[in-house]
Amino acid sequence: MTLVDEGHPGARAVTVWTLQILDPSEVVPGRLPTFAVEWQRVDGDKAELSADLYERVGRAWGWVDRINWTNAEWAGWANRETLHLFVVRVDGEICGYVELDQQGSNVEVAFFGLLADFMGKGIGGWLLGQGLREAWLLPGVERVWVHTCDLDAPTALSNYQARGFVITDTAIEWRLPLLPEC
Repeated sequence: MTLVDEGHPGARAVTVWTLQILDPSEVVPGRLPTFAVEWQRVDGDKAELSADLYERVGRAWGWVDRINWTNAEWAGWANRETLHLFVVRVDGEICGYVELDQQGSNVEVAFFGLLADFMGKGIGGWLLGQGLREAWLLPGVERVWVHTCDLDAPTALSNYQARGFVITDTAIEWRLPLLPEC
C-alpha cells in the first residue's frame, strides 16, 4: 500500500502502533515449539536473503515500501554492521526471520515474520522471544522498539504485547492499495 494524504480517493485508514521494551527483564519468552527448530544468525552478505524474506513474508501483509529496491539498496540496508539478521528453520527450511536494526542505544525490530505455511504452528512467539534475547545481548541497548499496523498478521500486536512490549504511540496513516500491474 502507498502512503497518501487523508481524503485521497480510495485511501484506507491504517492504524499504526509503536511499542517498546525498556528492560530485558520485561521480555516474556515464547514457548518452545513442540518440534525441532533451528535458530541461526546470518553473517556475511545478507542482502539477497533479506530481500527474499521481505518479499515472501511480507507479501500477505502489503509490505511494499522496499519491494522495488535494487540489489545495491538491499546491500546498503542489510550488510551494515548494525543490521542483525536471524532465521529459524524447520527441517532445514527457513520458515521465519527477525531483522534487528541497532540504532545507538535503541534496537528496532525492523522486520519479523513467518512464511505463510508456518503460521499457526506455535513458532511466532518463540521466534520473537529469541529475537528479543538477541537484541538485549547487543552492547549498550537501553530500548527495543517495533511498529506494527492493522495490515499485519491478526496476531502481530497481541504477540508483541505477550512478549512484553508496551504501546507508546498510536497513529493513523492513510494508504492506497497497490493496483495490479497491467
